[in-house]
Amino acid sequence: MNPDPSRRTLALAGALTLAALLSACGGIAPEATAEATTEEGRARPLAAAPSVIPPLLDDDGHLNPSPPSARPADAGAHTRQGRYATAAQAAQLEQALGDRVISVEVSPGPDAAAAVELATQMAFGQQAVHDLPADTPVLVRSTDLRLAATAVHQLEAAGYTRVVLVSR
Repeated sequence: MNPDPSRRTLALAGALTLAALLSACGGIAPEATAEATTEEGRARPLAAAPSVIPPLLDDDGHLNPSPPSARPADAGAHTRQGRYATAAQAAQLEQALGDRVISVEVSPGPDAAAAVELATQMAFGQQAVHDLPADTPVLVRSTDLRLAATAVHQLEAAGYTRVVLVSR
């Protein structure tokens, strides 16, 4: 039995169209396949695609909404303003702004109040040294996120307007 000539023509047209599209775009790149090969011809696994890190600040310098993944699971570590960042977002901002961002680490210890006060004083010191305004972004880190949230609240009470808890 011979297949219907119109079906054969349709299949041929589809194959030619696919070939034309592949050649127009440069074909299938090795990195687009499930595996790529080394110079010796052995298969090697592909590197993971780079992840996109949402920036902390928008083009006008305002804080973008915090990604849900940055919000601490512990409700005791939530801040009043709800401004959170991932470690990758914080690093991205520090790389982009350099000395125009304030970063403080709240070290947990036997005296939590002293640790928060020290972090606040460190922020004041960085602001003074670099002559920064009160709306300078402040990144607060700590292994104890509740302690970091307390520092965020103290920094906001001191007049800083863009304080962000770095949660992970």
